[in-house]
Amino acid sequence: MKYHPGYIDVKQHIERRKPSRHTQNASALKNAARQQPRFIRQPLAQNAELRRKAAVLDGGGRSRISSQFIVAAIGVLGAGIFAYFTLLFQSDEFMIRPDADSRVFNEILEYSKGFESAAGTETDDIPLTTAETFSWSNYTVQRGDSVSKIAASHSLSMDAIIASNDLKNARNLHTGDIIRIPNMDGIPYTVAKGDSYQKIAASFNVPIEAILDANDIQDENISIGDILFIPGAKMKSEDLKLAMGELFIYPVNGRLTSGFGWRKDPFTGGERRFHSAIDLSANLGAPVKAAMDGKVSTVGFNAVFGRYLILTHSAGYQTMYAHLNSCAVIEGQKVKQGEKIGEVGNTGRSTGPHLHFAVYKNGRAINPLEHLKF
Repeated sequence: MKYHPGYIDVKQHIERRKPSRHTQNASALKNAARQQPRFIRQPLAQNAELRRKAAVLDGGGRSRISSQFIVAAIGVLGAGIFAYFTLLFQSDEFMIRPDADSRVFNEILEYSKGFESAAGTETDDIPLTTAETFSWSNYTVQRGDSVSKIAASHSLSMDAIIASNDLKNARNLHTGDIIRIPNMDGIPYTVAKGDSYQKIAASFNVPIEAILDANDIQDENISIGDILFIPGAKMKSEDLKLAMGELFIYPVNGRLTSGFGWRKDPFTGGERRFHSAIDLSANLGAPVKAAMDGKVSTVGFNAVFGRYLILTHSAGYQTMYAHLNSCAVIEGQKVKQGEKIGEVGNTGRSTGPHLHFAVYKNGRAINPLEHLKF
């Protein structure tokens, strides 16, 4: 078969327009070699590494090399920044700490404990140590003053004011009265037989160091009758409510017809008798409620009190409800303050439907009106 001369010319023309990959690489190699000084052209042209680089120069090679360099530089910079901050903040407290066996380190730990404990509840935290020794100052009650107002103005709890002045009834403050103000929050305590500093600290849940520091105590000697100030301590709940007149609520919605103390006999009108309770007049069948949380100790009936019941409470208190029409509880039952325990009646020696209400403290009758919440 004979080839036409035009076919060969066309093929040669196509090869010139579309050089092969081998031809492209050779051209790039030659261009790279020409850019070098004459005395190193030949060695570089024969160098395999140069041939490899010449092969990638075309088609974005320079861009790829530049991008790889930038990524590498960013990586090195990031590693450097991370290492710097790791060295700077190498402790949990973000500070360089001294040797763990050093005295300075131990003092820092002890000092920081105060901040950690102070981050708890608002008023229940007690400092491990006190900055000053306890002392009292005098304050003259002004017009419009109350225990809560005085306590707030001196940044103290009401417990501190009431206990420091042994107030039996916080509502009995009068203008011109002089009361004692402690220079720190807490309450005084009189040392009793068998007491020790450890025992007192445990009973009030106060660190013994706080008691020793506040009272400037240098040794372990303790004497019965000594008065200690217990920083951060609170009164018993019953004692505080009693002083605030909130320990008991009115057991019935009625009208006071007879108070606590001496009175004429309501039946004879002549002979004076001591009335160890108060009388509250109410409608027959009106609900009678427990004045305080407690336990039913007695349910009974007699000629004087008619149908009655007695509740026993904490802190040595008892309450009696007499002349009842009916009882809604049984002996041994626990009741909550405000819970219905019976109904107003006219049983026993009575002049009409009413409630005979008595309060006892350690077996002795006390005036209910001094402790009832309005």
